[in-house]
Amino acid sequence: MVFQEAFEWYIAVYLFLAGVGAGAIVAAVMADMYDRKKYISFIKAASVIGMPLVSIGIFFLYIDLGQGLWKPWLLILLFLNPTSAITWGTGILTVFTLLALIYGAFNLGFIKFSGGRTVQWLLIITGILTAGYTAVLLGVLKAIPFWHQTSLPILFIISATSTGISGAMIVREMFFKTEDSMHKIETSHFYLIMLEILLLVGMFLIAMQGVPEMKFSALSLLTGKFALEFWVFLVFLGLIIPAIVFALGEAGKMHISGSKLVFFEALVLLGGYFLRFLIIHAGVYTQKFIEYIPQ
Repeated sequence: MVFQEAFEWYIAVYLFLAGVGAGAIVAAVMADMYDRKKYISFIKAASVIGMPLVSIGIFFLYIDLGQGLWKPWLLILLFLNPTSAITWGTGILTVFTLLALIYGAFNLGFIKFSGGRTVQWLLIITGILTAGYTAVLLGVLKAIPFWHQTSLPILFIISATSTGISGAMIVREMFFKTEDSMHKIETSHFYLIMLEILLLVGMFLIAMQGVPEMKFSALSLLTGKFALEFWVFLVFLGLIIPAIVFALGEAGKMHISGSKLVFFEALVLLGGYFLRFLIIHAGVYTQKFIEYIPQ
């Protein structure tokens, strides 16, 4: 079995930052629609990180494009192939980034016009597509069976929303904290983490029944080359501990605020990064493709 080496750490950084930024804006817009006055501190915090994180993530994607980084005029070619998933993603990222800039500027008081409900719904749609597209970017590569799972885009969308909430909660706690309760957002966050755990379990159950390359990728995470990172950083620190702590908070058995809140939300972000890092690096080429790889 041959692990892929074409996608390196900076692709994982792009997938992570784009997910956090998109997830933060989607969560902010939904909170805005529900009760803007009550959740304005969260909305402002999400606005601070939403568009900037997606933009920084796109920069890491440009690094992978090679000449696109040094000859930016070539990037126009990304818009010219309507049958390509790369063109779809470029359009989605462009629209989302521009709308998030307008929405964030309005929330932070730089402009007076937000675009109203139309922009809000467009942000939800393009934000979800941005988060899901990061998985589609992997899935279009037919040479790596592990990346061909229907649950992967859904997993990335759930993870993006969860990490987006975490990023916004950290910024809120540090710069925009008010006495308003974030109970509904915290409850939603807990259920998102539980759903992410269930999706991850389902993904591995499917992978273990798949072709040998897919099964090998799954085993490399569960018991093989990447097992330590998988169990410690993703499962234990990134999912299990936050789920337990947030569950105790929901039950009223633990008060989470201040530095404790920042710490546990940071664990969620750690898990979100390693989810993408490990899925990328566990990718194994199908045997039919290996003969075409230069030795």
